[in-house]
Amino acid sequence: MPAGAAAPKPTDSSVILYFMRHGRAEDPAGGADADRRLTDEGVDALRGAAGTWRTLNLRPDVILTSPYPRATQTAQLFADAVELGDRVVQDARLAPGADWGSMARALADHADAKRVMFVGHEPDLSTAVSLLTGAVAVRMRRGGVACVEFYGVPEVGTGEIAWLIDPDVYACHG
Repeated sequence: MPAGAAAPKPTDSSVILYFMRHGRAEDPAGGADADRRLTDEGVDALRGAAGTWRTLNLRPDVILTSPYPRATQTAQLFADAVELGDRVVQDARLAPGADWGSMARALADHADAKRVMFVGHEPDLSTAVSLLTGAVAVRMRRGGVACVEFYGVPEVGTGEIAWLIDPDVYACHG
């Protein structure tokens, strides 16, 4: 997508799924993985991404997030940055180890949503993007976002990667 271009607008039959990996988190040493929070650096980096998110006009109808603190914090930072604070929904099906089947069941709970963001973990997100699009490999770095478009119901192999933002782009935009 050209710089400054707005995010695609769904038609009546299209669905747009966004996949966002959580930001930089605390090291797991000495604590439970499920309790890890974003580091100050991780929070700052995500706040620095806000301009890019607004430029892309990212406006998901719902933001589904893993219940793990680092993912929930990421989802809330995103939602606050684009003024969608009331659209964050924690879903245990997005905890680490989630597969596309789990994500699809979470998506089904929001059947009217045409734009949905999943905030979660690796390798879950890149695996889902690869499966949905047929891509051989997808790499989701911390804080990165992928956009997958469907012209109809999201099904395995029918999505198109509209774009994938590496978090290094945020530093260029900010």
